[in-house]
Amino acid sequence: MPNFGLDKDIKVSLANTAETEKTLKTQFNPPALVATEEELNVDSDPICSSAGCDQYKHKKAKLGYPINYPVPNLGQDKDMTSTMENEKLASSMVNHNWEFGTDESKAKWHNKAKDADYNFAPELDHDMVTTEKNLNNAQTTLKHKWVIQDLQTENEVNVESDPICSSAGCDQYKHKKAKLGYPINYPVPNNGVDPDMLGTLESEKLASAMVNHNWEFGTEESKAKWHNKAKDTDYNFAPELDHDMVTTEKNLNNA
Repeated sequence: MPNFGLDKDIKVSLANTAETEKTLKTQFNPPALVATEEELNVDSDPICSSAGCDQYKHKKAKLGYPINYPVPNLGQDKDMTSTMENEKLASSMVNHNWEFGTDESKAKWHNKAKDADYNFAPELDHDMVTTEKNLNNAQTTLKHKWVIQDLQTENEVNVESDPICSSAGCDQYKHKKAKLGYPINYPVPNNGVDPDMLGTLESEKLASAMVNHNWEFGTEESKAKWHNKAKDTDYNFAPELDHDMVTTEKNLNNA
């Protein structure tokens, strides 16, 4: 195995240690990492009693309030008793019993969205990474940060007439804009398709011919095959609290 020398962090730590020793005028002698045989074979410590070494323990202050006291069992809460009685009455009236935790109920109320493995931090596309890198390089080279102008709003576009404005338009209320400092709207030559795209398209044609299969995008069949079923569920992200929870919260605030 080749020897690449000490790690950078180790070199920095050694330099800092040497600087500290020079400032404090003392040498740092770390304890040995491995105990000697004499240190390991210690049978007894004369400064400790048979109960152990408890003279170094921190003193604990009293809590100031009692703990571990008995709590009387007053039975089930009245709200819970009434709720259970109401549920039995309602079930008998509609001739239907609730089912919780059974295989049928789990299958019926299963949240299909949890079957999808969402990627909440997707990586940028290769073209986006390349574009961002080229933009940063161009800004560094030109020593100028690119600022994108805001698009016109719908109100600015759909202006038909305003009696307080001249034929040139309503420009008396516009904010003054500083000059960009660089040209815009200049003609850009069309050099054709990027060589990488040409190579990719040719490779796709070759691969499709080899496997005797063509890709399908945007067709009814492909949409049905790759449809995200989780989007069919209308989720309630702000459900109201249950009646028992509202009552409990009110009792807690009153207490």
